[in-house]
Amino acid sequence: MRINKSATLAAGVLIAASMTTGTASAAAAPGVGDLKIVEVGTDAMGSDTFANRNREFVTFKNDTAAAIDIDGVVVQDNWSKNNPSPHTCNKYVITGLPGQGSGAMLGVGETVTVFNGSRWGGNYKNGSEYRLYARSDVDCGTAGHFLNNDADSVWVTAGVTAVDSKSWDWNGGYTVK
Repeated sequence: MRINKSATLAAGVLIAASMTTGTASAAAAPGVGDLKIVEVGTDAMGSDTFANRNREFVTFKNDTAAAIDIDGVVVQDNWSKNNPSPHTCNKYVITGLPGQGSGAMLGVGETVTVFNGSRWGGNYKNGSEYRLYARSDVDCGTAGHFLNNDADSVWVTAGVTAVDSKSWDWNGGYTVK
């Protein structure tokens, strides 16, 4: 049986076109306003010790109507943002979310809390909140605490875009909302 070369070529083009149309597009990286900082733990109660580093944290949420890919999003303080040093102090880069393998898709209304300290068992998901642990070193601030109690800022950055930030300039509070 002879096969018409033109018909075979046309069928191949149609098959290739059908494979590229209708495929799911990847979620876009977050832009300004897509992620909203909802709370910052700025000051651990009592003296700063290695054991109470988790009293310093940043919580942000997906404030859009669609899932967002937050792979590569950076959570950092003012010093880290303005200091191009290669040291990783005062900075946490999201490289995946618990239960997603290497993925980092943050659903609508879901939150991420990045704690300065560590946790036995590591990162995990609790309901609609992902809890991530930066495991900051003792040389990052006082005993691993790096958010200033009286004046600092935290930044959530995607690529070169500052998606959201929150600043404070007082002492005596434990959280900023």
